[in-house]
Amino acid sequence: MKRLLGLMFAVLGFSVLLNAQVWTEAGPSSRHSHSAVFDPVSGQMIIFGGQETTTSQDLNDVWLGITATNQNDQFAQLSPNGTLPSGRYGHVATYDSSTNRMTVFGGATGLPAPCANDVWILDGANGKNGTPAWLPESPTGTAPTARAYSGGSYDSTSNELIIFGGNNCAKGYFNDVWVMTNANGEGGTPAWHQLSTSGTPPAARESASVVYDTTNNVLTVYAGDAGSIPFSDVWTLSHANGSGGTPTWTHLLPTGTAPRARTGQSTVYDSANNRMIVFGGNYRTVTLTDTWVLTSANGLGNPSWIQITPTGTAPSLAYHSAVFNASLDYMYVFAGSSSANKLTTNSHAFTLTNANGLKTGPKWVLGGPAVRYSQSAFYDSQTNAFFVWGGQHSKSNLNFGDYWEASSVIGSSNLKWTVITAKSGPSARYGQTGVYDPNSNRLMIFGGSNGTCQNDYHVLQHANVTGGTPTWSTIATAGTAPSQRTLQASAYDPTSDTIMIFGGWNCSSGYFNDVWILTNANDVSAQPTWTQLSPAGTPPSVRESSTAVYDPTSNSLIIHGGDEGGTPFSDMWVLSNANGTGGPSAWTQLQPSNQGPGVRSGHTATYDAANNIMTLYGGFNGSSILGDVWMLSGANGRTGSATWTQGVSGEPRRFHSSAYDPVSNEMISFGGATSIVPLTPISDLDTMTDANGLQ
Repeated sequence: MKRLLGLMFAVLGFSVLLNAQVWTEAGPSSRHSHSAVFDPVSGQMIIFGGQETTTSQDLNDVWLGITATNQNDQFAQLSPNGTLPSGRYGHVATYDSSTNRMTVFGGATGLPAPCANDVWILDGANGKNGTPAWLPESPTGTAPTARAYSGGSYDSTSNELIIFGGNNCAKGYFNDVWVMTNANGEGGTPAWHQLSTSGTPPAARESASVVYDTTNNVLTVYAGDAGSIPFSDVWTLSHANGSGGTPTWTHLLPTGTAPRARTGQSTVYDSANNRMIVFGGNYRTVTLTDTWVLTSANGLGNPSWIQITPTGTAPSLAYHSAVFNASLDYMYVFAGSSSANKLTTNSHAFTLTNANGLKTGPKWVLGGPAVRYSQSAFYDSQTNAFFVWGGQHSKSNLNFGDYWEASSVIGSSNLKWTVITAKSGPSARYGQTGVYDPNSNRLMIFGGSNGTCQNDYHVLQHANVTGGTPTWSTIATAGTAPSQRTLQASAYDPTSDTIMIFGGWNCSSGYFNDVWILTNANDVSAQPTWTQLSPAGTPPSVRESSTAVYDPTSNSLIIHGGDEGGTPFSDMWVLSNANGTGGPSAWTQLQPSNQGPGVRSGHTATYDAANNIMTLYGGFNGSSILGDVWMLSGANGRTGSATWTQGVSGEPRRFHSSAYDPVSNEMISFGGATSIVPLTPISDLDTMTDANGLQ
């Protein structure tokens, strides 16, 4: 998990609060060169370590990925007792389901040096039986030279770990084979010995894929690299655990069209059908998306290559992890590095159905919401869930109309995404108004763009998935509707059941600064009706991508920033009588008492009504994506001077979504774009404690 802490100090005329705010990412952070093993009893993949893709931090965390369903990301963090192994990547991990123990060997513990050759056992690794605990092992015998990116397999019959190749964290590569007895740490002290093999061995290499046929005691080695051009060869080693005869290398020459050479790929083994499944990897600087099956993978028979052509969108990955569920014929892929813009920071899980190629209809399924920006989102305190609808994958590319729920958001770093099938629904789009009414449990959508700006109105009943099936209705509103637009600022007053809309863009060259209200917005007691307000005072200039929060105490709409297609703004405005009641509405420009955040658009704002504090996060200043956090006390301009305080920065992003939970005083943020060209959207879900900055 990513956590940031600090202290309180003052600089440049504003306060900086860094003492209580903590950012926490839900689920495992993005990583590569980690390990994952599969427990067939609990149906979980057990993930350990790796290197974080954005910070290059070596990780030593453990996560359980629930794989019982193929459309939902579900990760729970495991917190074992005992001394933790040092953070590492490029290590070997194997699993013994009979004792529920994971064995870890070696890896890189720096960038990359130094390499390690230590051995650790995680007892109770699936988190289901007993208390998980790390156990350091001290095997007898001469240990392999410290190394990373070795291949490794476990022989459950003889309780032995088999290690092949790797690199020395410099420019030295290996093709030696080592066996560690008592590999699960039970039945005696583990002991290392090097195998003396016959036959011509494979060239020394790192990042080779290794699978093991326990029944026939055959190790199969595929691809990898020695620091330059990757390999595409296949080798088998008979008597691979050192028993039954002399271990002998054989170079296989499978029939069929062979896959392109690669390194950093994943392989899993279907022992019942003697098939090795190969996915992805890296060719020079490009990550691959293809899937292949090697029949008769142990070399006993007639090995042949077959390419699998699944439906769905395959991820583009290398140095990821993959595990195989033989009972379902599913391959689960998690995280990794990518040359694809939308997966460069990747904490996703993907499932390939019918993975062994024996059945028709293999399909790639993404476990959680695809990366996106300019979506609608809300937090429901009744169910402690965060909901996401729509958004865009890439400009002029792909818009979404899907609906997702993240469960148990407040109070846990675990992650569970569930896709929700709602009847009918608006067309896929981005930049729409999306507000939630907790009184009627309805999500309300206005406008946005599906390539063309819209001004239609839709309501989703049972939006938090309680009390009935979520069902969309297209609503015929009364009054003259606002003109078509996207990226408008929006807020909702549940007491008067009124949506307030300010500004936006017409998908061409026009920007707005008009104000509209929609009364009876939830469509429960009367027909929703549009009214354009005509506020007194000088209005803000026309703009898109500004933020709006609503203060029910003073009936004020508070606007910050935005842009008119060029340099963003930093101004603040307050609209009185914003919901159309209490008298004529009027604009007032708010002048905080001190310097605060600079210009920005595409940021988010949340509001603590009890303390009259607005919290801003992220955005775009015209040249850079921002991750800073600012709190404005006295935000409605009526209770003393408005004053800025700077908080703890989070991940830079714009066009993300943020929601506020007043009970826990936490801000929840999802998605957004993290760079300019390319946009690099994400689907991270993060929470920040002490969102109002008062603790």
